[in-house]
Amino acid sequence: MIQGHVPYLIVATDYATSCSGTCPTCVLSREERLRPMAATTPELMLKGMRAAAETYSDVGTLAVGVGRANVLDLPEGSIDEIGRVAGGVQGMFGQRDTLLEISTSLVGKLDRQTARALRLLEASGGWNADVRFVVVANTALHSDKYWKNVESFMSSVEQARGEVGEDGNGDILQLALSLDSLPDPAELASRVSYQKAPMNLTWAPAFDRGLEREGALRRMGEWIVEWYRLTADGEMDSSLVNRVRQSLRMMDSGLKEAVEHARNSSAAVVYVRPDGRWHNGLFTVLAEMDPVRFDPEADGGQMAATTPPELRRLMSNPACRDCPFVNACISSGSHRIGLMALRRFPQGTEDCPSGLRGAFEAAWKDREETRRRAHA
Repeated sequence: MIQGHVPYLIVATDYATSCSGTCPTCVLSREERLRPMAATTPELMLKGMRAAAETYSDVGTLAVGVGRANVLDLPEGSIDEIGRVAGGVQGMFGQRDTLLEISTSLVGKLDRQTARALRLLEASGGWNADVRFVVVANTALHSDKYWKNVESFMSSVEQARGEVGEDGNGDILQLALSLDSLPDPAELASRVSYQKAPMNLTWAPAFDRGLEREGALRRMGEWIVEWYRLTADGEMDSSLVNRVRQSLRMMDSGLKEAVEHARNSSAAVVYVRPDGRWHNGLFTVLAEMDPVRFDPEADGGQMAATTPPELRRLMSNPACRDCPFVNACISSGSHRIGLMALRRFPQGTEDCPSGLRGAFEAAWKDREETRRRAHA
């Protein structure tokens, strides 16, 4: 049993795996992506949730992820199935509020998917749950039409809800990265500058063929720090900026405190598999992660990757050994990304294996400059 209050619990499901997209680092198999129907049933989803709920007793907001692929391209009956899940989860975790976060890639006919989203919003009026959409965007695509479609969809669902606050209506834009097709960060920032709600980055090193190329980790690190700077200076709602800054307070903590923080973070994310089994996930500074999906080569251990062998592997890596941000890295879950990348480099790396050191350093410099000005 998780002791104490959990302010925000994410329970993500693999309701849909079908997607016609071409993200280079997709964690779904070809067979899963080609599946025309839902990958599971409301009954199995609720079975997994009930099993997980036995571990939780005091939850503030419950965010149920109805994912993981293009839910809006499923048959019409999916609206009723999602409604059954929304009804079945009410009060299950002792939560005060319930959100449904419905994923889509928007690959396919935009008008049909927008209409489906609007119907879901309408139906949710009887579900006692707010509906939000998570758009997983392929940053390898440079077509103006593709990015205009993403903006058009975001605008349509925002307008359908009515009054919009300064922070938007909670829809999330998730930007999928791959080393062989990293976009120009300034161009990407310009394309999504309209976005008021959170933007996440996601990178799956275990599925990125570009990781094997010389200088790959250095290029990823340079890209991420530039994205940090662009979105910070543009005052965009960048999860990378927000989470890296929050993690800096763990810089001077001990390893024990950093590990405890990572484990607590893991307890705030639950994944329910299509067969109804469940496991914890992990918060990272990029996005929430499903270690079972993202790290298929893992040989057991905790989802938070804080066992002694895993920590020794990290701390013995040349780039990590004397890194001043290692505790912030571990506490924020960033080390899990690094450990996945390190499977490709048995001799270790001179560059940060997660690509995130530059972002931590930029955030630290920002903090120190803010402190200097405050005392000037």
